[in-house]
Amino acid sequence: MAKSRILKKNDKSYLELPAEFKDCDEIEMVQVKDGEYFISAASKKIDEIEIVVLKKLLSIRFEKRVPEHVNTVLTEVEKLILKKLEKKGFVSLYRSKKYPNGVYNIKNEIYPLISGRAAEKAPEPAKEPTGILANGFLTLKDKNEAYKLSQKLNAEMKMGEVIGVKGFDGRFYVVTKEYLEKSQKAIDSVLKEEKDVDSIAKETKMDVEGCSAVLRLMAENGDVLEKTKGRFAPV
Repeated sequence: MAKSRILKKNDKSYLELPAEFKDCDEIEMVQVKDGEYFISAASKKIDEIEIVVLKKLLSIRFEKRVPEHVNTVLTEVEKLILKKLEKKGFVSLYRSKKYPNGVYNIKNEIYPLISGRAAEKAPEPAKEPTGILANGFLTLKDKNEAYKLSQKLNAEMKMGEVIGVKGFDGRFYVVTKEYLEKSQKAIDSVLKEEKDVDSIAKETKMDVEGCSAVLRLMAENGDVLEKTKGRFAPV
């Protein structure tokens, strides 16, 4: 363990840092516990240990990527690295009624940085859905087709960039995260009482099929209630 001198001047204390910090304009400090801190150079670049942590996150299915589970998977050092990644804005906690404590989400722009450094390329989530989910959503009736699609988009689903659910009507609904977030805001603004899908789609100027897909996912997350088949109400 390295030791550094503390210089005192004008009632203030200054920490003497190792030579490797000489070109840094600022540093990052994460408190481990009382009296103990993790210090690193502030940077927007991704280093090897950060890639390791990001890959660990990617190996966890999106719905399992909650703090309670992630904390059992990461080592103490890796937890500190995760805090750094959050502070850099590379990783964020997405909260909803389904995930009140949050679920870790990796920012889209990080994938090219990982693929540029890592031997095993991380997929760029926008590429695959653009062809299959060009409109941001897809509805399937056949369970075999739904299974094939889930296998094809397995990586994107793990990353939370594509979400799917089976509705009470037996259909399989798949949407991109971007389409879900944009459409959910529109639906929240008009759904003040129980309404059917057609009415909601008309008021939000959404495609009926896309609106139905988003409503099913919102119901799955506990953000709306499906009172009867095809009729939804605010929580």
